This record gives sequence, structure tokens and C-alpha cells, in this order.
Amino acid sequence: MNVPNLITLSRLVITAATFVCLEAIRDPLQPDATLTWIAFVLFLIAAFSDFLDGYLARKWQMVTAFGRVADPFADKVLIAGSLVTLLQFPAATQVLTTWYVVIVIAREFLVTAIRGVVEASGRPFPADKLGKWKMVSQCWTVGALLTMVAGTDIWVWAAVYGFWVSLALTVVSGVNYVVKAKDILFAR
Repeated sequence: MNVPNLITLSRLVITAATFVCLEAIRDPLQPDATLTWIAFVLFLIAAFSDFLDGYLARKWQMVTAFGRVADPFADKVLIAGSLVTLLQFPAATQVLTTWYVVIVIAREFLVTAIRGVVEASGRPFPADKLGKWKMVSQCWTVGALLTMVAGTDIWVWAAVYGFWVSLALTVVSGVNYVVKAKDILFAR
């Protein structure tokens, strides 16, 4: 176990703590601002750890099979779990829709399946720049939605902007992965 992998594992723990804070809110119509801000800070730490573990793994040449599986898994739990959890809050659903969450989760299933097929053929299939920008835009969106749940209206524009940008990047990056793997996916 190396430092980047430990950071990835810590992201899962921090993500779970984020969900605990959000689930501890008894009244979604009047969320506890303190719990929501704690969830917001935890979410930001988890999101930053995604950048940090990848950066360190590449810089220190510590890319491992475990990290190649655990890192995208932790990302998916962070984003999909946050979006699903936020659907219970009317403040978040001013921007967040169920169909958006379904598209995000469906894209993640698709890319995970494609990555599995391509890597089973012996070819590495790492995340590309579009996938990384997709993650940044989704983190931006979730962060802005959390501020709305906390009762801050000044970030609604950020949530709306993030919603549409992340939706576009989610779809485009998903299609991009299909195109990049078409030689294996559509082989006879």
C-alpha cells in the first residue's frame, strides 16, 4: 500500500462521512446548516484528494493495479452517492433532476464496462482529459448544490452552470470512450 492508494482509501472514508452528515439531517425542507456545511467541507476534501492521489501516483511513478481500480471506484461513489443523496433536498432539486442523476450513473456503468473489456484485451484504458474535466464539473455542481442546501442562494448560478456543463461533459466523454474502444467493442 503506497501513499496515493492510502489517499484513495481515505476518500472513501471521507465520502462516507459526507453521506452520514447529509443523512443525519432530519428535515430536508429545513436542513441543518451546520451539518450541511460540514458535508460541504468533507466533500471538498474528498474531491481534492482525487486530484492529489492521481498527481502523486504519476509523479512518484506509483501507479498500481489497485489504484487503477480503486480511484475510479472512489470517484463514482463520491459523485453518484452525493447526487442520489442530494435528491432528497428540495433546495437541491431546484436545479438537480432525477434524469440528470440517471444519465451520470448510466455513463459510469458504461465506462466501467468498456474499461473492463478493453483492459481484459491487454490494452490499458486510463481516464482521459474529457473524463477528468467531467469529474471537475461534477464536483463543481455537487459543491454548489450543497451550498444551496445549506441555505445560500448566491451559488444557484454556479449550480445551474455546473449542471449543464457537467451534463454535456458526461455525455460527450461517455461517447468518446465508446469511440476510443470501438475497435474492440465492435470486433467480430
